[in-house]
Amino acid sequence: MTATIIHGDCMNEIKKLNDSSVDLVITSPPYAMQRKSTYGGVTEDDYIQWFEPLAYEIKRVLKNTGSFFLNIKPHCNNGERVLYVMKLIIHLKEVVGFRFSDEFTWTKLGVAGRFNGRFKNAFEPVYHFTKEKGYTHNPYAVAKPAKDVSLARYKRKACGESQNGSGFAGMRKQITSTLALPSNHLHIPQKSNQHTLQSKHSAVFPVELVDFFIKAYSNKNDIVLDPFLGSGTTAISALKLQRKVIGFEKSKEYFNLSNERIKSVQPQLI
Repeated sequence: MTATIIHGDCMNEIKKLNDSSVDLVITSPPYAMQRKSTYGGVTEDDYIQWFEPLAYEIKRVLKNTGSFFLNIKPHCNNGERVLYVMKLIIHLKEVVGFRFSDEFTWTKLGVAGRFNGRFKNAFEPVYHFTKEKGYTHNPYAVAKPAKDVSLARYKRKACGESQNGSGFAGMRKQITSTLALPSNHLHIPQKSNQHTLQSKHSAVFPVELVDFFIKAYSNKNDIVLDPFLGSGTTAISALKLQRKVIGFEKSKEYFNLSNERIKSVQPQLI
């Protein structure tokens, strides 16, 4: 598999990609006025206007069978959650024209401490957008063995066996799988620490999170794009799962970090 990692601004670099050439987009953009020292910072009021040109480009390069996953969470300002993320999601649907297919949450290890009037953050949302209804979806690629108690319950319902004396019998259907499909609440805590290369980036998501979306919403040899590559997590996952990957990173420091991480695991990916 190949990795095309480019040092440059995604707003410009994505224009060089062909129409309908990407199967899956996964990214976590800089949050409004967060990490200003690295990416310059965009105000909450200007965020939608800043992101909109990229959104149209993502829609242009994405195949009709493709999916776009956006990991972003509103921060707090003056003791309350700001609304620019909610406004962005609505804008992507109503103005840019994406289909808002689903919303995922993934658990993370919250920062220890006490917060005035709130509790620590222990989850982040991932928003799922598509161009068409018939997008690639491989649910059993992320299924896990069902528990015995779940199988027994399903068998009772499938065979129409009433256990409460009501006499009600469900529809008879054949059990064809012993696998349990996941929900859209993903229990994938961040495992990065001070001893990992990933820790050199100020905002990261776990490789296992990207693994889930790549397995469930793309096929082998597909092209995965991350416009804000950061520490290279999307590239690591895509290569491991035998997908091609394209990544843009504006920061020279993080561009080098992405390449360093890819080289550190390359023997495992061959």
